[in-house]
Amino acid sequence: MKKIILTGFIALALLFSTTSCDNDDDNNESVINATDLPKLADTFVTTYFPNTTYVHITKQHVADSDGSIYDVKLSNNFEIDFDANGNWIDIEGNHQAVPVELVPGTIQTYVTTNYPNQFVTSIDKETTTVEVELSNNIDLVFDLQGNFLRIDN
Repeated sequence: MKKIILTGFIALALLFSTTSCDNDDDNNESVINATDLPKLADTFVTTYFPNTTYVHITKQHVADSDGSIYDVKLSNNFEIDFDANGNWIDIEGNHQAVPVELVPGTIQTYVTTNYPNQFVTSIDKETTTVEVELSNNIDLVFDLQGNFLRIDN
């Protein structure tokens, strides 16, 4: 009986040790160089964030639900996600204003009209919506045409 119990414990220990080492890449991503970014993504960064440098770039092996593959952190603390072709999906300003020219016109007009003392600090293109966060931490949701849908909690 002791032999069976001991064998069971050993089997469980081996099972747990192999599954804990089974996936060394828990984040499903690799660190890459700027030269490995799609040209469109690099051009985007140099156009809209000309005085910054790349701090950290990762490429996911499997796309997120929104299609993002590349995660880029810049020296000005902006974080940008790009799809496989280099189109931006998400821009996180970390409490800084997202360049106005990157906010669709109808959304920028809505923000300026309804929140005149605020600015967009984050913009996220989802499958069916565009979500923006304002400098007062209010999250607004728009359809893909830029029509206001709701305040998100």
